[in-house]
Amino acid sequence: MKILIVDKKKLGVIFVVMGLMIFIFCIGIKLDNRIRATAFIQSNLGELKKYSSNEYKLSYKLPIKWQASKESFNGEEIGYYNNFSDIDEGINGFVQVWDYPGSFQDFLQMNKKISGTENKVENFNVSNLNIDNEKTYLITYEGDSHGDSYHAFEYFINEDGNFVKFCFYIKDNKFSSNIPSIFKAIAETVKKE
Repeated sequence: MKILIVDKKKLGVIFVVMGLMIFIFCIGIKLDNRIRATAFIQSNLGELKKYSSNEYKLSYKLPIKWQASKESFNGEEIGYYNNFSDIDEGINGFVQVWDYPGSFQDFLQMNKKISGTENKVENFNVSNLNIDNEKTYLITYEGDSHGDSYHAFEYFINEDGNFVKFCFYIKDNKFSSNIPSIFKAIAETVKKE
């Protein structure tokens, strides 16, 4: 039989450190949105404005200073479409909600065929993410359009049977190392209401 001797001082220190770690973690969760807002302001993007689609019960946020214009299509598959841009920062893109009858994988393959991106661009990369507890793919690449080089970030989010395509394009001369994290933070604002 072994005898276990516990040093009360060391045990007390361990409990205090564990308590502080839990406290700091909880504070971090509470401050997450405030920290993101500060990051947008420091990146010269300002505060965020909420956009929503009542039909799909879906919302997302974009920087207030970005110009946004909702458009409609005659086709049946694209149910929601909103263009956005910031000419000064060399950013443009769009948000689409698709009523695509196939699977999420079929939707991704169909988008690759439509855009033809995998053959016409450099540094084509596909990553798996999780946004709003939904399976998400991020496709990044670099390309040229009308003589301008750009970086592309295309998020494909499976949101309860509707497929959200959230795309950002930024001119090469405006690109910086913090841009991917800013675009990801904006894409993470997609929520089911």
